[in-house]
Amino acid sequence: MKEKVIKKEDFITTKWAGGETTQLAIYPEDAVFSEKDFLWRISSATFTSTESNFSDFSGYQRYILPLEGKLSVYHEGLYSRKLDRYEVEYFDGSWNTSSENTIDCRDYNFIVKNGNLAKMQILKEGDEYLLRGSEIVTIFSMDDFALNIGEHSEKRDIGGFSLFILEIDDKEKIDIIKANSPVIVTEFAIKNK
Repeated sequence: MKEKVIKKEDFITTKWAGGETTQLAIYPEDAVFSEKDFLWRISSATFTSTESNFSDFSGYQRYILPLEGKLSVYHEGLYSRKLDRYEVEYFDGSWNTSSENTIDCRDYNFIVKNGNLAKMQILKEGDEYLLRGSEIVTIFSMDDFALNIGEHSEKRDIGGFSLFILEIDDKEKIDIIKANSPVIVTEFAIKNK
């Protein structure tokens, strides 16, 4: 098992038409977001307007949730949905999607290239979660949190707004032992391992 923590000061923040977006992680690490040569990417955006149009990500699946504020998504010709904080919306990146949000909104995005197995789960203090082998797992919370890993309960204390990344070779269990805010777990299955 490999692990690392990416801290807030190491994230890459750039401007976009409707505010700022902060890239927490991209895989592979040498991928270039604008070239769409990545398998997955995690980011968090803030807004300078209450309306925005999503970029076309044909060939990708998207997960989005509001960390702060309110967010509603509109998938043209399909459906619309108001999201509560930490409520996940999963949709095809090729859909013509727009949103309305409060000006204090901050979202969390997980974008995955089609043909890969991935998922997102929201945990809270006291939850246990089983991770499968041969996958990359990211764990994030707005506030400091602590978890135990494996049968020997190896404790990890992670700072708020940091991304904890694990590469799992075998099955591992995690226990969220301290968390004032929900904990977001993403899993990405590694092919050919």
